[in-house]
Amino acid sequence: MKTIIVCCGSSMITSSVAIAKIQERLEKEGIQANIVQCKFAEVASNVDQYHPALIIPTGALSEEQTKGVPIVKGTSFVTGINEEATLDKIVSYLK
Repeated sequence: MKTIIVCCGSSMITSSVAIAKIQERLEKEGIQANIVQCKFAEVASNVDQYHPALIIPTGALSEEQTKGVPIVKGTSFVTGINEEATLDKIVSYLK
């Protein structure tokens, strides 16, 4: 099972909204994934610990923190614009 990190500034509200939408889509696609929720400041250590396939930040995240792990920007989950396209990208990384 692949792991994804969903992160935001405080690791609560925006990442929780994103996770709910991601989980719903993954369930429809029949994809199982381990989802780790964290603050931006915790991304680098979580990359070391979980070795994720993908990182989904809901805001600006320094690429240095991702250590080369692919990023799909999750700002669409905050704005509501292009959510389906974002979900399509996430699914493509996890299939």
